[in-house]
Amino acid sequence: MEITTGRDRRFERLARLVDYDGILKLRGAHVMVVGLGGVGSWCAEALIRSGVGTLTIVDFDTVSINNFNRQMPALESTIGQSKAESLAARLRLINRNCNLRVRAEQVSRYDMARLFQEADGTSIKYDYVIDAIDQLGNKTALISYCVRNNIPVVTSAGAGGRLDPTRIRVIDLSQTIDDTLARMVRVYLRKRHMFPRKGLFYVPCVISEEPITFPVDPNYPDDVEDITPQDVADLDPPRPSKRTVVMGTAAFVTSCFGMTCASVAVRTILGHSIPGIKKRPGKWTLPPEPVMTPHLNGKDSADD
Repeated sequence: MEITTGRDRRFERLARLVDYDGILKLRGAHVMVVGLGGVGSWCAEALIRSGVGTLTIVDFDTVSINNFNRQMPALESTIGQSKAESLAARLRLINRNCNLRVRAEQVSRYDMARLFQEADGTSIKYDYVIDAIDQLGNKTALISYCVRNNIPVVTSAGAGGRLDPTRIRVIDLSQTIDDTLARMVRVYLRKRHMFPRKGLFYVPCVISEEPITFPVDPNYPDDVEDITPQDVADLDPPRPSKRTVVMGTAAFVTSCFGMTCASVAVRTILGHSIPGIKKRPGKWTLPPEPVMTPHLNGKDSADD
């Protein structure tokens, strides 16, 4: 990308914080946000308001009524629309000079390299990747791809079940405690992607140290029609099962997870170190990972 020079009044207050050289670094950076829900959508807004020159946003999903309490694109006017396209419309109004690239497509762990390629197969160079995916297989495949290809990545752990945004911090993914999503990410990375059973992963992870509040029955009054047949069809997941727990969420927590992810990316692009995150040693490598192919029963070959 050709970096334009000159003063942009939109980012003058940021320039007073990071100086003009910092503004140029951000203007010349390409960042990708994968997953535009309660974390990723806010992260994308923070990045475009930070003057990132090229921003790729990725999400296959559409806006539904149960997104309203925590997701940036969720408005009455956007129900049923693509989250990626709806968010892009807002982001363009913030910084029309950003090269905003919209990928309204589903991430696949079986073809993760596609996210890092143009339509003609040429490689895309990302300066930073934000993982805000919920689905474990795709989340861990993205992290593994970035680590193996020396692409800086930050991952968001579980933002659900929390009410206190002041308890958010950044630590190495290998060191999280009392976070079910992060624990399962480690299990998948070790089993499917050959990450070490001991030692650091050298992947910053945004977590909360607040104990989880498990979901409760809202106990709506009997005379309140709180959900419609269409809402039931839009529920994510459609119907909770014995193996599924739908966590409660709050916008002031999920958004702060996203803002923290954006902060890690911006500080790294500016050349700042992230407290608590060690730089990966040059000799640190991962063994080859097994090739995963989907089975008819829904399991991956790597699970056998």
